[in-house]
Amino acid sequence: MNALPLLPPPLLSAPPDAIAFYRNTAPVTYAALRADLLAARRALMRLDAPEIVLHDADAYAFLVWLIACWQNGQTALLATDDLPATHAFLSLPWVGRCNDSALPDWSGEAANAATDVVNFPGPPPQFDRPGMVVFTSGSSGTPNRIFKTPEQLYREATLLQQVFGDALPADTRFAGTVPHHHMFGLPFRLIWPLWAGYPIISEPYRYPEELGRLKTEPHVLISSPPTLKRLAQLEKFSSPASFLATFSAGSPLHDSVAAICATRLATRVIEIYGSTETGSVVHRIAPGGTWREQPGVTLALDEHGCLKLRSPLLSDDDWFQTQDTAVLDADGWRLTGRADRVAKIEGRRVALDALETALLALPEVTEARTAPLYRERDEIVAAVVLSDSGRVQLQALGKTKFDRLLRQQLSTSLDRAALPRRWRYLSALPYTAMGKVTTADIVRLFERQALPPFAVTTRSAREMVLSLSLRDCAQAFDGHFPQMAILPGVTQIDWALRLAQRYFPIEGRFSDIRQLKFQRILRPDDSVSLTLRFLPEEKGVNFVYASRHGVCSQGRALFTHPAAAPNSAS
Repeated sequence: MNALPLLPPPLLSAPPDAIAFYRNTAPVTYAALRADLLAARRALMRLDAPEIVLHDADAYAFLVWLIACWQNGQTALLATDDLPATHAFLSLPWVGRCNDSALPDWSGEAANAATDVVNFPGPPPQFDRPGMVVFTSGSSGTPNRIFKTPEQLYREATLLQQVFGDALPADTRFAGTVPHHHMFGLPFRLIWPLWAGYPIISEPYRYPEELGRLKTEPHVLISSPPTLKRLAQLEKFSSPASFLATFSAGSPLHDSVAAICATRLATRVIEIYGSTETGSVVHRIAPGGTWREQPGVTLALDEHGCLKLRSPLLSDDDWFQTQDTAVLDADGWRLTGRADRVAKIEGRRVALDALETALLALPEVTEARTAPLYRERDEIVAAVVLSDSGRVQLQALGKTKFDRLLRQQLSTSLDRAALPRRWRYLSALPYTAMGKVTTADIVRLFERQALPPFAVTTRSAREMVLSLSLRDCAQAFDGHFPQMAILPGVTQIDWALRLAQRYFPIEGRFSDIRQLKFQRILRPDDSVSLTLRFLPEEKGVNFVYASRHGVCSQGRALFTHPAAAPNSAS
């Protein structure tokens, strides 16, 4: 392999007044970037620490700190958050903006016009030694340290420019909706454009509506399936920008989403497969394009159908074994899933074993199993057996507030993407004869039950009564209460919401449930009536289930504007 320069070429040769970044819409020149880089190097040297922890929400400041670390021969451990548990785990000097305070700060450093970015008096950079550490969760849930050298990052930047850069004019701006400290956002959103000299937009565009703020210049968009899904679901979308390409990675992108986004952005959508360890491996034009290897990558399958590969972006020439399953047919490579218990949610790795360990540490929980659910949105679901105290709290708070309580307790140590969005509280987990709980059985608990056979008895603009037949709904009773066939309360709520949304002009999404009471059990042989009363002033619906024994359950469901974040109805 040819040796790479110690710094991205534009940092050495770009004119001082050329624009390197747009930070809060204001241009940052290469002269300013070089001055900040020198100041950050001085600030880091005062720490006298071979390793530091880097966390900064500002992509520009993050990149300045990172390059300064590399130039000083220091190693940056990238923290994806600044939660107390992360500080305890990474007990090293922290730099960057954490909790609205920046320590250390480079702004007070005196400029020295006689010193340049190459000849700064400090230890010589060694670009073949680890300059960065990122953390991933293995199947055991224990964070794994992945070491990266600056050379690996720069080599990936040269490959990306080689494959995708021919069609990009020099004034192309790189915009992103993905975090800059992950191993998709960092190489694609920051290192590649810095290496090739394209201006970088520092602030992220977290919601697709914000892309309307972009200027008319040509742009490359570095995005992910969750944001592109939201873009595809917008009723209207417009942006003055000219999009030359959109890149997506982190989890599979549905063909329908890719097709809509390609039309709305008037550009090609390029899907990337890779990992923290390997860098980018293959790419395709979505939807439906053939997966093509990146330059220098060789793919093969092991005896279990899992991919293994060689790549110039790895630290050696050995085969790297993945847990991603694939097949090779006449149309090329097709990726088919994961073989281990690490799920990809919103482009982030979620170790299910670690999540379950955190759940079992809660006093409300005695058993727990989790699984990924890939539908309209990617999410984690949890099936839980509660302790005595947990059952008391569930009864006192109600399901919605109890769900929030568990999520809040988990949020102190887990990333947001790892927090379960839907919950099932069971008397026992669905163990097999071999004493195992399969992912398929957990997912089955969250499959939307078919509505029971029903007939509309009476109906008006604001109220209707339906008669339900439970005898033909055996699946609704399976697995929830093994000793007795009882219709679960969550199923009753789900049916009421779906029937109400079918027959009344309800706007928005389910957000909360009030005055929920379960007074009598419902059995398969019961004749049941469901009364729905529409409350447009309150944006809600009252529901009452009754049998010949009297009222069985009742509650009030509330709905919010579609733009508001919903709580799960289940």
